[in-house]
Amino acid sequence: MRILYLAHWLIPWLILAIGLYAIVKFVRGYMNEDMFTDKDRRLIMVFSGLLDLQALIGLIYFLWVGFYTSIFPSYRVFHGIIMFIAAVIPHFSPLWKDADDSTRYINNFYLLLASFLLMLVGISLIPM
Repeated sequence: MRILYLAHWLIPWLILAIGLYAIVKFVRGYMNEDMFTDKDRRLIMVFSGLLDLQALIGLIYFLWVGFYTSIFPSYRVFHGIIMFIAAVIPHFSPLWKDADDSTRYINNFYLLLASFLLMLVGISLIPM
């Protein structure tokens, strides 16, 4: 269980690094009117894949601890719900696969920004 706990608190640093890189890349791509390439598409896929992995580890940890102690604190339930929504948001990226490049850049920027803001709300629910 300690491994799940550590993984659940270490993976977000990787998510943060990739997400910040993607945000800067998408803003620069939008401002410079660059082409939206497969590398950009893969970047959003890696980000959303890491969020999915984080959500899976969090769900396993939540259920493991909850059934072991028979306690499901409300802050963990709300944290899980908000983080699940934050993990789903980047999966809307393919909706703009046929759009022009600047639209794809700016919409993916907004998706990542919304996901980050929800993650901040979800993290703020955890008592320190």
